[in-house]
Amino acid sequence: MGAVALLLATLFNAAMFVQPAQAAGPLVVTLTFDDANADQVTAANYLNSKGMKGTFFLPSGYLNAADPNGGPAPYMTTAQALALQSAGNEIAGHTVTHPDLAQMDANEVARQVCNDRVNLTNMGFRVTNFAYPFASATPAVQQTVANCGYNSARGLGDLKSKAAPTLTQVAEPLPVPAADLYFTKAPDEVDNTWTVTDMQTVVTQAEAGGGWVQLTFHHFDSTSDPLTVTTANFQAYVNWLATEQAAGRIAVKTVSQVMAAQFPDPSNPALDVDKPVVNGPAAPPPITVGNLLQNPSLETAGPVASGLPYCWAIGSYGTQTSTFTSVTPGHTGNVAEQMVTTGYVSGDAKLLPTLDLGQCAPSATPGHTYQMSAWYKSTALTQFELYYRTGLGTWTYWTASPNFAASTAWTQATWTSPPVPAGASAISMGLNLLTNGTLVTDDYGLYDSIGVASVFKSMTPTRMLDTRNNPAPVAPNGTVSFQVAGVNGIPANVTAVTFNLTVAGAASFGFVTAYPSGTTAPNASNLNYATGQIVPNLVTVPVGADGKVTLLNASNGTSQLIADVSGYYIPAAVQSPGEFQPMAPSRFLDTRSGTTPVAPGGTVSFQVGGVSGIPASVSAVTFNLTVANAASFGFVTAYASGTNRPNASNLNYATGQIVANSVTVPVGADGKVTLFNGSPSGTAQLIADVSGYYLGGGAATVSGAFQPITPTRFLDTRNGPTPVAANGTISFQVGGVSGVPATVGGVTFNLTVASTMSNGFVTAFPAGTQVPNASNLNYAPGQIVPNLVTIPVGNAGQVSLFNASKGTAQLIADVSGYFLP
Repeated sequence: MGAVALLLATLFNAAMFVQPAQAAGPLVVTLTFDDANADQVTAANYLNSKGMKGTFFLPSGYLNAADPNGGPAPYMTTAQALALQSAGNEIAGHTVTHPDLAQMDANEVARQVCNDRVNLTNMGFRVTNFAYPFASATPAVQQTVANCGYNSARGLGDLKSKAAPTLTQVAEPLPVPAADLYFTKAPDEVDNTWTVTDMQTVVTQAEAGGGWVQLTFHHFDSTSDPLTVTTANFQAYVNWLATEQAAGRIAVKTVSQVMAAQFPDPSNPALDVDKPVVNGPAAPPPITVGNLLQNPSLETAGPVASGLPYCWAIGSYGTQTSTFTSVTPGHTGNVAEQMVTTGYVSGDAKLLPTLDLGQCAPSATPGHTYQMSAWYKSTALTQFELYYRTGLGTWTYWTASPNFAASTAWTQATWTSPPVPAGASAISMGLNLLTNGTLVTDDYGLYDSIGVASVFKSMTPTRMLDTRNNPAPVAPNGTVSFQVAGVNGIPANVTAVTFNLTVAGAASFGFVTAYPSGTTAPNASNLNYATGQIVPNLVTVPVGADGKVTLLNASNGTSQLIADVSGYYIPAAVQSPGEFQPMAPSRFLDTRSGTTPVAPGGTVSFQVGGVSGIPASVSAVTFNLTVANAASFGFVTAYASGTNRPNASNLNYATGQIVANSVTVPVGADGKVTLFNGSPSGTAQLIADVSGYYLGGGAATVSGAFQPITPTRFLDTRNGPTPVAANGTISFQVGGVSGVPATVGGVTFNLTVASTMSNGFVTAFPAGTQVPNASNLNYAPGQIVPNLVTIPVGNAGQVSLFNASKGTAQLIADVSGYFLP
């Protein structure tokens, strides 16, 4: 005998042989009220004024929920529900967030059912009975309700009523058969098509035979939900029930009072027994890296064979009919989900990740933005609709994306959300239909814009900002933003961008900070400049929710800013070594805050792995390195802590100079990076502002992942017969050298110019292609200037460097890693 059958048989025996049979008497009528709707309070007060009590099935996550649009609170407060209990009404369980339990994982069912009773009990309620949301249950779900300590659970639609006139059974027998205790029979829920006569009929048709009838109400005087009755009709019905009760034809009782005949509470036999509360299982750890969605391609079936994909549910409101079916093939794989909406009047319908307590719902961080995508085919406009979860489990409508056009071919919809509201702990999203039509969806994605694991896509350097073409330069302490997402072939779901930033025409000294548009400028910098100086630096920074990057000119004077994009990052399909995690620029090291600067020939290390959300197994880090208060000339080399210092450099400086350069370098086994002050005689202050890191755990294997190497000198023209000629080009081999594969998608190297004979600039580009309208560093005569370069690799695995100058220059390239093609 199965566990469910054994339980039900035990209950049946207890009811039939331990407890005495209930004596024949008038029909018992119970008025139940579902979902904690605030408009039920007035109805309850009227019911109570006539000496009758009701049972209120409350989802604990709904209590105290506010209207996200600022309107009247849609649900009861805890105080209102406690007042109902004090007036003699019964408070009962209805899950935490009102999901379809038949479509859920067994552990999530237990959380929803058990924790609802735990929550309500902790609020001061006596909770002994339950009702299934949507009247949806399976034998396993019924077993869980019993295990959580409930005495009964109500279904719907099993007794003859206006909505089901062909049924023959009109009442549940009393005592309730053991086989029915965890799915007690009731008519269909009352809606706006029911008249007072219809409500009376479900009682009068059962009066002669006796037994038990439960009527279920949701809303009163609602203009948007069909599950409503008018206050006038409800009061007329209550008046009629009072007359019937006075005549002895019926007895109005709560569910608890009905169950007391079978399971009396020893301390109060008028009520049913109050069993110990049982906690549901803890939620599994949330996915925090990469695609936050479980079963994003819909390939895994849910717990009901003919139902929805695992971790996905139907969301709908208003008046329409929407049917969901699995169709083959999908955009990828074997399955996609089709929704057909007919009879549309209002509201919408959609497939979305289950609004649950943590089994499937994607976790969220307040203040973060989230990038979402889905492939679809549709006969009508569609859009993303978003919800968020707060408190005990309240799910609240949040916002919607712009519309996406109908399409007969697979099309990807992408959008980035606004910042998640304060107090949110999870989000859910799905493409909807707001009219009649057919929508097929597949291959969903949801990524934290700040912490998303991404892969790199290199591109020919392209100038995407040049304020010299604007009417005015960037004002002192002013900002300028430029569009990244959706332009020059960059997709809308870009997470971060790599570009060479150059300042020119500086009217005063200052610095520039790059950060995601729509966020607060961080305490970090990307380059420092003096009056009249032309200074470049490579920047890797997250992209804002609007697809833009903002540049702050922190100066008392104006400046011109130029941005040459050489690559971008997009969300990875799965988490894998070498994928990039962009993060808001954050200061990890500032020796000015210590007691002494870094000594000549000395080192300083700073922790990367295991701090500020960075995993301990990080493989490499990207940061902006700045030297300040230099007491002499010198250079700085960054390298993995615990390894030998390489023959490479990351920036060069002169006495008193403030110089910045971007660095991408491996992280040591202890999670640290070491900086060497290569000065013969002077101290220097060093600052490191981290903007992202690469995942560790092994060698990179997926396209676009980064494989760091010990910084290695691949080119030094000082060792050649001649420097690079004026307006000349030199190429160096990357593919197949020093452990780099023969074919790579891109390379990261520190480029340094030295022994310059004239003004000029250097442009790096894939060998075999035309020199682009872009630059990587600018120099004056006699200057030593470094800058990090990330660039595609061209023909035969080579990179070319163009010396745009009237004089010769020596060029040095120190490679620190490469991207898989």
